[in-house]
Parts: sequence; structure tokens; C-alpha cells
Amino acid sequence: MESSTYCTSSIFGLITLLVVFTFHQAVRGSGTFAVLVAAWVAIQCTTALTGYFSITDTIFPRLLLVAAPPAVLMAWLFLAAPGKALMDRMNLDLLTMVHVVRAPIEVVMYWSFIDKLVPHEMTFGGGNPDILAGLSTPCVYYWGVMRSGMKWRLMVAWNFLCLGLLLNAIHRALLAAPFFFQTIGLDQPNVLVSHFPFVLLPGIVVPVLMCAHLVVIRNLVKKYGQEPKFLSSGRAVIGHFFS
Repeated sequence: MESSTYCTSSIFGLITLLVVFTFHQAVRGSGTFAVLVAAWVAIQCTTALTGYFSITDTIFPRLLLVAAPPAVLMAWLFLAAPGKALMDRMNLDLLTMVHVVRAPIEVVMYWSFIDKLVPHEMTFGGGNPDILAGLSTPCVYYWGVMRSGMKWRLMVAWNFLCLGLLLNAIHRALLAAPFFFQTIGLDQPNVLVSHFPFVLLPGIVVPVLMCAHLVVIRNLVKKYGQEPKFLSSGRAVIGHFFS
């Protein structure tokens, strides 16, 4: 990390704080959420500072461990009754606006490419268009939230499109990581996220952005969507037999 500038690290740290704060406000200032996130951030940062994630010649990629707790938490949100109740109370306006950070994140990725910490394929110049999600967020927020001039189906479509951009960025980052499955960036692997504070990108920032998309899609469809008649009829028939 000698070539990485303090400026890049500081900017990314501020981005992470903004993401966490916005999501904390979106879940209505949950104290439990704040404690869990603070503990998880402390664990990730401490582990990254020891160089644990920089060791890549292990059978199981250590860096993948940072995605496990967020994945479990996301599964709890969508599968458990308390998680669904929490999603019902989330602020969709803030969950939409949080995606504005994806534009400066892509700038950080480009600076990291210059510092030889990520391959060109992970930048907007190398075929990663995730920056479009961040650039389009102010327009979507203005027309869809402040002016209420955007149909809910269009909001869902935008979230699906930006979720696809996020998954594409994740796919590129995984294939560029210095593990046995690396297929891109062979001359310059993705070593950025194994260092502090950038380990928080896969450990905090990306899970929050993904969760924000999924919650907005789920809540909009639940509020405005109409269940197809054949599904409601089928459920009624099944309920009749088991009642």
C-alpha cells in the first residue's frame, strides 16, 4: 500500500461513513444495528491491519470471510418475520439516495488503478459502468422522490438495472482477485480490498448497497404490485384443502 495516497484512503473512509450513517437512518436509527455495524467494522479493520487478508495462497480465500456475516444478515431480513417487519419500516427515500456514493467510489477505483492496486477492468474505463448508477441517482431521487413524478414500475426497473451493474462490478472484482479462480487482471490483480480501509468495500459498503436495492424493490412491489389472479386463485384452492 506504499503507493496508495492518504487522500484516497481518507475519501473512501468518508464514503463508508456516509453509507453507514445513511443506512442507519433508513432503519430508523436502530441501536442494535449501530452496535452490530460498529463491532463488524472494528473486526474487519483490525484483521486487515494485521495483514491477514493479504495472504492469498490458502485453500479457502480468506477475503471471502468478510462477506459471510452480511450475507447471513441479509438472509435474516428476507426470511425471518422480524427481518421482514424491519424492512417494512425502512425509509425508501434514503435507501434510494445512498447510491449516489457509487460515483465517487468509481473515482477511487480509478485512482487505485493508477496506484496499481486494481486492474483496469475494474474501472469505468475498463468496462465497469457502475458509475452510471451513482450519476443517475440524483435524477431518480429528484423525479421519483421529491417530485413523485416517476411511476413505481420505473423505480423498480431502475433498481433492477443498477443492481445488475453492482453484480457486474462484484463479478469483475472476484475474477480479478489473486485467488485460484482469477481470470482477469493477471498482470495487476485486485489487491486493494485486502488492505485497510478498503476491506470495508466488500464487508460493509457493497452489502449495504445491494440490500438497499433489494429492500426498495421488495417494498415497492409489496405496496403497489398486484398479485396475478392465477396465483391468488391457486393459493385459495390450496388453503381450502388444508383448512
